[in-house]
Amino acid sequence: MLLYTLRRIAALAPIVIVVVFITFILGYFGPIDPVRAILGEEWEDEQRYAETQRALGLDRPFMIQFLDYVGSLFGGNWGQSLSAYAGVASDRAANQGRVGGAFFGTSTGVRQMIFSRLAISAQLGLWALLFLVIFGILLGVLAAVKQNTIIDYIIVTGSIIASSIPAYVIGPILLIVFVLKVPVFKSVGGWDGMFSRQAILPALILGSGPLLVVVRQTRAGIVEVLGKDFVRTARAKGMPERLVIARHMLRTAMIPVLTSLGLITSGLLLGSLFVEQIFNIPGIGKLAIQSLMSGDHPVIMGVVLLQALLIITVNLLTDLLYGALDPRVTYD
Repeated sequence: MLLYTLRRIAALAPIVIVVVFITFILGYFGPIDPVRAILGEEWEDEQRYAETQRALGLDRPFMIQFLDYVGSLFGGNWGQSLSAYAGVASDRAANQGRVGGAFFGTSTGVRQMIFSRLAISAQLGLWALLFLVIFGILLGVLAAVKQNTIIDYIIVTGSIIASSIPAYVIGPILLIVFVLKVPVFKSVGGWDGMFSRQAILPALILGSGPLLVVVRQTRAGIVEVLGKDFVRTARAKGMPERLVIARHMLRTAMIPVLTSLGLITSGLLLGSLFVEQIFNIPGIGKLAIQSLMSGDHPVIMGVVLLQALLIITVNLLTDLLYGALDPRVTYD
């Protein structure tokens, strides 16, 4: 088990390097000019443009900038937001100061910005994941047990509808209904902690997106084992139906569901662009939109890197959990 884990971690390292390289290329050759983003309307001043470019280290060759970026990543420095340099870049250049690499300096860095927002997105994502696991699995089991009945059709159809409506459509509708028409909530904007009322609607919307996947895979897994010998044996011994489902059927059916949940979890923990924007939640999603609109690609690179690391970590944990659900899975 330990040897398998170490091999998997070693095999994932090149993937992280490739992701960093591709992300850096997109930032370097992208349409957004960081110097123009900093200087604003003053970018046409060629002297200030050159001074700012030199102060940020952007006048150096691509590979030197990339190696500086990778070296800083290993040192725990994810770079600096372009907003940190607004109004000070030319002063640094005037004093002939050079930042130690592209987008690096002494002010608040990208890593601090991202992880401060990640705490909020993770709280919202945990509620959405809890909703998805409880209702997705329960509805999937009920649909399988009542397959080809009206209950089965209602559950599957309702899941399709819930997953088909985009967040930017259902979000404003729920705001109109539960704030204006039926004032269950006085206000649902902003963020006041994961145990506040403000977390309810965004968590439901965020969790309803992948609901269909969990329902359908749980249903398919339960239907597949309904006629298996071990299920008939458990029933013949007089075991209550709920225990047959929980101990025998569900455990076997959870393997494909666990795979999907592993892929879904990283997205939920990083929040949703539309959900956080609609409900004015200061999480990773809102930070990503603000960075895209302002052309702050050091922050964009940091968000992409974090997402890649989360996906890789969650997939590794998912693989390791297979053995706990199915004893036939070995790690030789």
